[in-house]
Amino acid sequence: MKPVHLRRGLLPMAAVFAMMILSSALAQEAPPTPPADIPDGAAAADPMPLAPILPQTLDPAALLKPAQPGEAAGRSAAPKEPPPNLTLAAKLTDKGEPLRAGITWRVFADKPGRDGKLPLVREAKGGTVHLALKPGTYIVHVAYGRAGISKQIRVDKSASSDTIVLNAGALKLTAEVGKDRKLNPNQVVFDIYRGTDGQDAETDPLVSDVAPEQTVRLAAGTYHVVSRYGDANASVRADIRVEAGKLTEATLFQKAAHITLKLVAESGGEALANTSWSVVTPGGDSVFDSVGAFPEVVLAIGDYTAVAKHDNKIYEKSFTVESGADRDVEVMAQ
Repeated sequence: MKPVHLRRGLLPMAAVFAMMILSSALAQEAPPTPPADIPDGAAAADPMPLAPILPQTLDPAALLKPAQPGEAAGRSAAPKEPPPNLTLAAKLTDKGEPLRAGITWRVFADKPGRDGKLPLVREAKGGTVHLALKPGTYIVHVAYGRAGISKQIRVDKSASSDTIVLNAGALKLTAEVGKDRKLNPNQVVFDIYRGTDGQDAETDPLVSDVAPEQTVRLAAGTYHVVSRYGDANASVRADIRVEAGKLTEATLFQKAAHITLKLVAESGGEALANTSWSVVTPGGDSVFDSVGAFPEVVLAIGDYTAVAKHDNKIYEKSFTVESGADRDVEVMAQ
């Protein structure tokens, strides 16, 4: 019987010894203590409880259950937009055909918002457009280049249409100098003002820096056009009438010339560098200033004086500009 008691006594001691070895091994594999800036709840030794995340009862078969037909499509499908109930078209004249392109449509609510402006409801580009709008009253603005018009419309549940007459045309400009010589497009631009010559003095241009051959869409009416050749004083003006439904083409004739200035020690000699230049009118008004050996300037026809300063010495020469007569003006350093 004693041997039996000895075996019973050794079993608990072996179990304790095994648990001590296991505890030591686990202690060696325990993760390091997290830095102090990581909250206790995020530490590896104190995991976040999963009860609030996982359902109380989880059916593994539910994870493999296929979706019912149309169930996924129903969750991702966007709500259907109502069919268009308003068709808008625009024409240049009452008897013209609807425009196919180049139109910008903007539909506004008829009541101002908190900022005092009419809220924009819809915007579309092209020719004839088809819009879906809730029944109510709206302000429709149609723009065709610089021509535009607004109209109040009423939309009902039933489909309706409206055609807006712009009463607009277009303008294309070119410039020539001398005997029908077309100017370099990089040297001439146009400014277009509303009204006539006597009405644009205190107004900003409707369109500025228009290039030659560029088509500008405008409402029918009279416009004052200024053609600027170069960066000095060469410009011409004209009042031009734009007719509805037509392309008006106009050519403005410049009375100016391209001048190159040179300071030379003798006629036909090498131009002197580091020269300061001024060109003044007979009345003493300066129309051009530059520094260099070969400054170039476009000047309107008339009489001028070129003033050159080199090595603290001043040299002058008077000259005349004739329309289209581009040339060099030599000032003698003597």
